[in-house]
Amino acid sequence: MWFYKLISFCLFFSLTGCGFHPLYTPYNGRHNTSYPIKIGTIADRNGQILRNNLVDLFTPEGTPPHPQYFLDVNLTETISSTAISKDESTKRKQALLTANLILKDMKTNKILYQHTTSAINSFSIINQNYYSDLTAQQYAVREAAQLLAENIFLLVTTYLNSCNED
Repeated sequence: MWFYKLISFCLFFSLTGCGFHPLYTPYNGRHNTSYPIKIGTIADRNGQILRNNLVDLFTPEGTPPHPQYFLDVNLTETISSTAISKDESTKRKQALLTANLILKDMKTNKILYQHTTSAINSFSIINQNYYSDLTAQQYAVREAAQLLAENIFLLVTTYLNSCNED
């Protein structure tokens, strides 16, 4: 029994020695719930939904008074057919949201981080009911925007945390 305790004790300290630290807890005296980031306007309705999700994730305590970074996101949306029946009607579609993100320093306007990420969600098509098809598409795009916001949040916070460790 003491052998298992010794092994778990050694594993615990080896994790802390490799630089592992939780993303959502205070680290080095800094609380990671709010970042000094201003998020730029994103075009179209789905861009507004994505921006609102990003604001909720990055600045849950409100807009920072003096942001250090500016996040610019360019969103593209593609709806494509994925399942076509024998009579050539579409039975399933997928929504692909792709975001090109650029993180800039507010003082120097220098690009600090640049990345492209995407999220995919699919939905079924009922050919007899236009309203249900439109609602399913809007819901799929909204869910893909939420997933895309979480991806962007993880990418940017990982970059900022790696810069702050230096």
